[in-house]
Amino acid sequence: MTAVIAGSAAGCGPNTDAYVDLQNAMKSHLSTVDHRPVASVSCTPHVHGTVRGDTARLRCSVVFQDGTSYTAAAQIQNQNSGGRHNMPDLYSWDSPPSK
Repeated sequence: MTAVIAGSAAGCGPNTDAYVDLQNAMKSHLSTVDHRPVASVSCTPHVHGTVRGDTARLRCSVVFQDGTSYTAAAQIQNQNSGGRHNMPDLYSWDSPPSK
């Protein structure tokens, strides 16, 4: 199962690196939607932006507040292609293993 989130979260803006926005989206989603409080998320490579219509692939290490962790394959997809403009990046990542 994969979570998919549009990158228009509060506090995210054009001056924030794409990988930081992804990390923030993952932390927020996993903590509030999946009810698994996250201590930290660290993604590589450090993608600063995505090219129009392109997808960046990352590996993210997630550490939960209970000390458990997992590594997720993640993507940042630039949705601006085929005549679409000013669309937010789309973030997706592998869901954590069941508790």
